[in-house]
Amino acid sequence: MRIEQHQKGEGEFRIALESLISVASRAAAIFERSKVEQKRQLVAFVFSNSRLRGKKLEFALRSPFDLMVNRATYASWLGD
Repeated sequence: MRIEQHQKGEGEFRIALESLISVASRAAAIFERSKVEQKRQLVAFVFSNSRLRGKKLEFALRSPFDLMVNRATYASWLGD
């Protein structure tokens, strides 16, 4: 029973990850054709702590987007 639950969990995680990557890869196109409120929601979903300092926009990425951007760093941990 535990093995079946583990396998089910892995399958659900894989599906969620594939969906996330699919949406992330189309984010620019989705953003361009969205209405203002949808754009706000997308920006709030991806970014946190956004602020404008002079002419410079400062921001932090929410998880898991921060991990996707920094994945090259994580690959070096694994010795790839």
